[in-house]
Amino acid sequence: MAIWNRREMLQKAGMGVAVLTLAPRLIAEEPHVTVSPLNKLSDVDEIALGRRFAAQLEREAPIVDNVLIDHYLGKIVEGLAAQSQRPNLPYSIKLINSHEPNAFSLPGGFLYVNRGLVELIGSEGELVAALAHEIGRLVARHAVNQLLASFAAQRVLKPVLDNLDQQNGVVEGILAKYGGALAMLAKLQFSRRDEGQADLLGFYEMLRAGWDPNGFVKLLTRFEDLEKTSGSTPNPFLSDHPPTPERLEAIQHELTLVTIPSGAASDSMKFKVFKSALGLLPEPPRKP
Repeated sequence: MAIWNRREMLQKAGMGVAVLTLAPRLIAEEPHVTVSPLNKLSDVDEIALGRRFAAQLEREAPIVDNVLIDHYLGKIVEGLAAQSQRPNLPYSIKLINSHEPNAFSLPGGFLYVNRGLVELIGSEGELVAALAHEIGRLVARHAVNQLLASFAAQRVLKPVLDNLDQQNGVVEGILAKYGGALAMLAKLQFSRRDEGQADLLGFYEMLRAGWDPNGFVKLLTRFEDLEKTSGSTPNPFLSDHPPTPERLEAIQHELTLVTIPSGAASDSMKFKVFKSALGLLPEPPRKP
């Protein structure tokens, strides 16, 4: 019986749907990321760039300062990151006091999740899936590749790179010129391939870290419901993503190719306590 892996299937992509019908079975295969030839940054430089972005972003966004929340989220990220293809980055995560459902990552391992995303979801597995997706994006260097391309297009790449380890205000001035860290991140446009890659990288991170990757199904199903209720006004969090049914179908297919351990985690009392604690936070500041 023929067994094709995903790479072999892609080589036969010119056959279209016939490829899927000819293959009796596919082997589960995690994407293996290679560094773009346009990205010349070392990990040290990427971390330095991310740290500069993070410092600027945290001056712009209402970061929640709570040791217990930071510890809870940090333990999840630590477990996922250790099972990623880039385990040596100095991963960190912070909660943003905003009701908008969102999560994002900066170059070098800096993750952020909005209070609104946690308020939207109903289980720890969904939260883990969202964070695993962002770690997958870091593994694939999606954000840093786009930021470098943007700097190059604006002819400021050299001054940014030359001043990453200098506290002289040059990098901050360049970020301010283009609207600040949040504005620059909002302009990043990730392709369908990027989103699918981040989903699959996160899927296997979850699986190796002892989590049931069905958390992705629950999360994407929730997003699908949100899209349906949004009507003609798409939610900003989902507007730059490929159609949720497409992502959901890919994850459901991947689930048929793997064996999930019987003890894989999907929820915990810690998550319920964490979610309840959000109700004790002050209301997010009004946007100007």
